[in-house]
Amino acid sequence: MKLKRDIEGNVFEQLFNKDPEALKHLINSYSTLLFQVAFRITGNKRAAEEVLCDVFRDLWENPFHYERSKESFLSSYLIKLCKLKCVNREEIHITKLLSKKSKNYIANNATI
Repeated sequence: MKLKRDIEGNVFEQLFNKDPEALKHLINSYSTLLFQVAFRITGNKRAAEEVLCDVFRDLWENPFHYERSKESFLSSYLIKLCKLKCVNREEIHITKLLSKKSKNYIANNATI
């Protein structure tokens, strides 16, 4: 376990310095796992791929979020982030659907 934390620590230090090789290493290490999580939640390959991109973009842009989190392992943090992004995506989709249905209902039932 300690070796894994040391490796993740080194990679994260590189990530803080915006080293693209660090991001590449993290993508190679975690993309399969995160894709499986996202696909299981969304049920859609394209949506899962978009979530995966969002997770790694967020990690690249905000690596300090992991340091602030209470997660001991990067994998746990990334899985939670992935799940959160899936849920947010679904909430946005549902909100759009409800808004569209509401507009249609109002348009169809409006009396002037």
